[in-house]
Amino acid sequence: MYNLISKLAYFLIAPQNWIIFFLIWIFLTKSKTIKKRLIVTVVLMILFFGNEYIYVTLVNAWQPKPVDLVNRAPYEAGIVLGGSSSFDKYGRGYFNMSSDRFIETCILYKTGKIKRIIVSGGSNGPNQPRDADFQYKKMIELGIPAGDILVENASKSTFENALFSKRIIDSLRLHPPFVLVTSAMHIPRAERVFRKAGLSVIPFPCNYYVFESKFDFADYFVPAVGTIFSWSTYLKEVVGLIGYRVFGKV
Repeated sequence: MYNLISKLAYFLIAPQNWIIFFLIWIFLTKSKTIKKRLIVTVVLMILFFGNEYIYVTLVNAWQPKPVDLVNRAPYEAGIVLGGSSSFDKYGRGYFNMSSDRFIETCILYKTGKIKRIIVSGGSNGPNQPRDADFQYKKMIELGIPAGDILVENASKSTFENALFSKRIIDSLRLHPPFVLVTSAMHIPRAERVFRKAGLSVIPFPCNYYVFESKFDFADYFVPAVGTIFSWSTYLKEVVGLIGYRVFGKV
């Protein structure tokens, strides 16, 4: 049920879906007044959501700055959230576009910044492989000792990531703070959820969606189709944080 609701919400907040909906409405409606209003609405949406400058500015304000752990003592554990793998219909796993969180976690361990790794992430549906199990297998292949990898493979949301990771930490009496590794876009929500769960964490953002960059003249005025599709992840995090606040999870 949770996955169904999440997918439905993700569909509803995607700007491109609303644009398509309004275009279909324009084609079907017989009212000239409604048709004109819908055309104006579609044009304004394309101009806004297709504007590269607006999108990059908002996302950069949302994403935290990179964190440098060079001058800090080794931490008891780093917590890496799932989402970096995808599976085909045969159950074979592959790294996806969020795999940077896996890479950065392994680097933190290999360079002595963290002593242990807590991998947190369950499956995306019934009879689906578990994300944490896939990451565990790959970490073993990279030569990380099994005893230094703690697997939490039951969670299906950020809230459960925090709740179930805390159980592992409490059972082993690990000392805080802990390094929380996830996508930069996800850090604002994840950090609040983990702190609400009673865990002291140092956010370690990675997998940045946008960077500070120079804009061409056209970026300020000419809409880009690709940018319209990029809004979904950002809006998902914003709406997700609002929802978590409403339900007292942050």
